[in-house]
Amino acid sequence: MPHHYRLKMVEPAGNISSVLGVVLQVGKWVAAPLWRQFKYLYNYNTNFDNLQEEVNRLKDAKDRVERKVDAAERNVEEIEGNVKKWQNNVEKTVVQAERLIQDKSNNPRCLKGLCPNLKTCYKHSKKAFKLKRDDIGPLLQQEERFEGVSYPSIQQSNYEKNFDKLRDDVLKMKNARLKVQHKVEEAKINGEETEEDVKKWLEDVDSIIVKAEEMIENQSSIGTDRKTRYQNSKAASELMVEDIGPLLQQEERFHKVSYSSIQQSDYEKNFDKLGYDVFKLMNARRKVQRKVEEAKNNVEEIEEDVKKWLEDVDSIIVKAEELIENQSSVSTDWESRYRNSKAASKLMVDNIGPLLQQGERFDKVSHPTIHKEIWLRYNEDYLAFKSRNSTVKNVLDALNDEEILMMGVYGMGGLGKTTLVQEIGRKAEKDKLFDEIVFVEVTETLDVKRIQTEIADKLGVKFNNESERTSKLYERLRNDKKILLILDNVWEDLDLRTVGIPLGVNHDGCKLLLTTRNLDVLDKMGSKSNFGMNVLNEEEAWNLFQKMAGNVIQTRELNSLPNDVCKECGGLPIVIATVARALRNKRNQFEWEDALRELRAPSPTKFIGYLEKEYQKIALSYKYLRDELKKTFPISSLMKNSTSISDLFKHIVSLDILKGDNLTMEQARKRLDKVVRELKYSCLLLHGFTDRQFSMHDVIRAFAITIAFTDHHVFTERNDIERVWKDKNKLRKCTGISLPGSSISQFWRKDWDCPDLEFFYSTWGYTFEIPEEFFTVMPKLKVLNLFNMQQSSLPSSLDLLTNLQTLCLDGSHIESVAIIGKLENLKVLSLQQLAIEELPIEIGQLTQLKLFKLSHCQSLKIIAPNVISKLLQLEEFYVRGCPSQWKVEVLEELKLLSQLACLDINIVDSKMLPKDFFSKELKS
Repeated sequence: MPHHYRLKMVEPAGNISSVLGVVLQVGKWVAAPLWRQFKYLYNYNTNFDNLQEEVNRLKDAKDRVERKVDAAERNVEEIEGNVKKWQNNVEKTVVQAERLIQDKSNNPRCLKGLCPNLKTCYKHSKKAFKLKRDDIGPLLQQEERFEGVSYPSIQQSNYEKNFDKLRDDVLKMKNARLKVQHKVEEAKINGEETEEDVKKWLEDVDSIIVKAEEMIENQSSIGTDRKTRYQNSKAASELMVEDIGPLLQQEERFHKVSYSSIQQSDYEKNFDKLGYDVFKLMNARRKVQRKVEEAKNNVEEIEEDVKKWLEDVDSIIVKAEELIENQSSVSTDWESRYRNSKAASKLMVDNIGPLLQQGERFDKVSHPTIHKEIWLRYNEDYLAFKSRNSTVKNVLDALNDEEILMMGVYGMGGLGKTTLVQEIGRKAEKDKLFDEIVFVEVTETLDVKRIQTEIADKLGVKFNNESERTSKLYERLRNDKKILLILDNVWEDLDLRTVGIPLGVNHDGCKLLLTTRNLDVLDKMGSKSNFGMNVLNEEEAWNLFQKMAGNVIQTRELNSLPNDVCKECGGLPIVIATVARALRNKRNQFEWEDALRELRAPSPTKFIGYLEKEYQKIALSYKYLRDELKKTFPISSLMKNSTSISDLFKHIVSLDILKGDNLTMEQARKRLDKVVRELKYSCLLLHGFTDRQFSMHDVIRAFAITIAFTDHHVFTERNDIERVWKDKNKLRKCTGISLPGSSISQFWRKDWDCPDLEFFYSTWGYTFEIPEEFFTVMPKLKVLNLFNMQQSSLPSSLDLLTNLQTLCLDGSHIESVAIIGKLENLKVLSLQQLAIEELPIEIGQLTQLKLFKLSHCQSLKIIAPNVISKLLQLEEFYVRGCPSQWKVEVLEELKLLSQLACLDINIVDSKMLPKDFFSKELKS
């Protein structure tokens, strides 16, 4: 039976996609393999949009190069051949692309103009795609590699004048040599000794004359190549400036070429000059020493020539001061006075003069170094358990085996896998098995770019552009050095090639040590030497418990309670450490009995998952926390590892967590520092990369996020959408929300109603724009963090947040922030790395503001007068790294802020500072 198809007629001006939808469906019925040819039709508009965008980029690159070329030509420089060729190719490519774009608009249509000519569309789309990929793309990459577009040129007349001058200078030098040689001969006849510096001068002159005459003789054999002539002319100029000129000047200072006696006046003048030269050398030393101290404070390595220069300067200063001190004791004996005067002259010419010149050339005195990581230096808490020693030995044996390139350690969370592999790294470093050892945490949220950056930073690799990240890291890891790369906490199959990690025949000296909870991950990644970890045996668990709990376990009244509690911890190191620290210094028998009772018969569970029982045991540590710590702990679990305490402070300070009446910002910071220290001590927080950062074990974090939800009604992406986020009654109890920007659109609903919400934290994304009515449903909001938000303006409902005290928009791209001025109760405002050009005058309405961060706003050029002066409660102001040209009157306003205690600012010209600017004590 024949099939009948009905084609829907479209308007001639309709989108090609509507027609293609029908055509493609028919195409799939008739011949599925033809799909590959239809991709150019399907992407017709996209290919031309991409082509237009790339053409615009290419035109911009063409303009940049032309400006450089024009500047070079004005500077009478020669344009590089590859640059000229690039310009010609760009011109041709732009013409070709624009002609193709014009042809698109002139594309003839079929069926009396009702639909496009598909054959022509296919050809045009394919051409657009290939033109972008094969022509425009390489041209843009080539433009990025242009280090310069020109080189200096030299006119024929200048070239000849240069060599004419060289001939004149050689003649002068020959004449000078004859004069000096004549004096030397006369001195010899009179039985006098020739000065050493005169002898050396004669030798240097002979050498330079030979060099110059060879250069003059070779001049005629040089062709017309401009670059070669420029290089030769430059060499002639350098010879005249650096050698012939100084030698002629030195000859003019040869009043005498020998010695027999010395005049009193000359003697005193010589030592006066020595004293002045020593003074200059001391000043030069102080300048270099200041640079050295700054470099050391920045933990940089001092250059060897700088170290030697400082040593030489110290030695010469001592020698010169001794010479000056002994001057008065010298008798009137002419020979003794001559020898001392000669020693002073020699010291100035041979030592002090060169040292002063060398000191002036020290633009940099140091270079950055790759510092040994803290975990590699020591770990006082590590205990060498017998059950772990065999694993350590097996891994070390694998590291020594040239045939094994990758190995892994696996086991449940909290067993101490990270601690174990770090101890292995320390042993490998001590035994010098590797030249470099790098440790990187992968985490459950795979971020290849972050992993690449951490490895590169620890190996001293600098990426010039994004395209070379993988290849450059790959080459660095496969160089001649032996490198151990430890990838900790791997949750899924990681494509090593994507990261840039070499293995197999190309590994050279690189070996890989992994930790994971899942043996299947190691199998998928091709690791054949894998070692499992189990819980500690009773003896090992007790040793760890003793170390963590301290002397309190020896309290007689506790009887066997410490041992009983330890047994209930199940041999899991993270649980043992957490519970033992929680009971440290607890000498009341009831507290231990209560802990034991909860370990043996926990209350109805609030936790689910693989470590349900372990979470209940960790809850003991949380139970013994002070109220201040209990409220800080869940908030800190919402932050990523190695978050700075300063970032945590912005979110905590406005939530009425820190105890104390009317705390200043500085007092509140010190209070939070104490809270974080106590949380670290209880093993609920860990150190980050520095002491001013913190991290959290993933087992502890899972527990903390559950506590945040069950006890404080904090919603995260881990909460079920259907059972939690869509439950209006639960949402009305919500006090906090923490979501990554990539997930916000998944959870946001127009019927949100959060009357008790006080905390909203999101790393905003590019795919979701905040609706205008977004903030109407959260009247009690106190803390709002929308990191990296990408939209032109803030929602108008923002001004309804009358209780808002903290607002963070760091890294966002927002054209106008004037609406912030309506948030009159705001105390903390962070606009770091914000893409704004002018600080709006409305900010002056924030009269309750105490902390203001504007650091690294690269586009900020204007801070209007009479804005800062209105922030009368401001205690801390951070504006470092902004290109704003400070006006004196704006700086004067800072003096009016009586509460200001901390100011972080760049001032290029200190003369702009108002009088008595630092009359009050500030922290920088």
